[in-house]
Formats: sequence, C-alpha cells, structure tokens
Amino acid sequence: MQYKILAVAAMWLLWETAFAAAPPGVPLVTTKPVKVTAAAARGPIFGAKTAVKDNGPDGPTIDVTIARSKDRKVESGLYSAGPSEQDIASYPDDEFMFFIEGGVKLTSSDGTVLEVRAGEGAAIPKGWKGHWSTQGYKKYYVTYESEPAK
Repeated sequence: MQYKILAVAAMWLLWETAFAAAPPGVPLVTTKPVKVTAAAARGPIFGAKTAVKDNGPDGPTIDVTIARSKDRKVESGLYSAGPSEQDIASYPDDEFMFFIEGGVKLTSSDGTVLEVRAGEGAAIPKGWKGHWSTQGYKKYYVTYESEPAK
C-alpha cells in the first residue's frame, strides 16, 4: 500500500506539473520522467553532482531534488539527514515522505506521537507544530508550498 501512495504522488507530480529549469547550480530534469532505482536511493544518488549538502538543524543533510513544478510550488526528491532533535514552530510546507532507512518520531503540540520507520510513509500538513526527533534517515519526499490560509 505504501508503495502505491508513493507511486501515486510521483505520478501526480509528473502528470499535473510541467518541469522548470532549476536555479543556477541546481540542475533538474526538465522534460522527461525520472527513475530512481532502489539501489541508487540506498546511497549512490546522494553522491550526485546535484546533491546539496548542509549542516543545519537537521544535522548533516544531503538533498537531491528530482523535479520541481514550473510555478515552483511542488518539489520531489530524496533527502538524507543525520541525528537531530528540534522543536517545529510551524512546518513550512505540506509534505509527503516515504522513509527508505531510519525514521522519525513526531510529537505534536497536543502530545500525540507518531513514529514513522523505514518502509512507511507520512504526511505533514503545513503549519504543523511539535517536536521532531530522529537518529537519522533517508527518505523520498514530495512537498507542496501552498498559499497562506485566509
């Protein structure tokens, strides 16, 4: 079932959006569907020339953007993060994620706890408030930057 959800999200992205050129230094596939093999997702893709490395609140991270919509509101890719603990005041976008390795513990501001592990997916709504805890993970993601609620 979780693979069907990921496949539907990816197909929606390919069907509903036209790919746009990336900002300088972050080339994206612009006109064709993209395949990421299971073997590449387990590690080699994170060494790609397009991989963006950082060391911020998510610990050491690598972000490999696969596609972005023309209006820049929908983005998909793979993300690797190290151990981190952080409070989230307001999650920036709507996001669907599917974990390849590791996982995350999400504690909502009302005390509700959701643990997501490798082989499972989760959706986080824009504006979510809570605590994010992880020992590290690799995930596929699809984000949507919606307009602020009116």
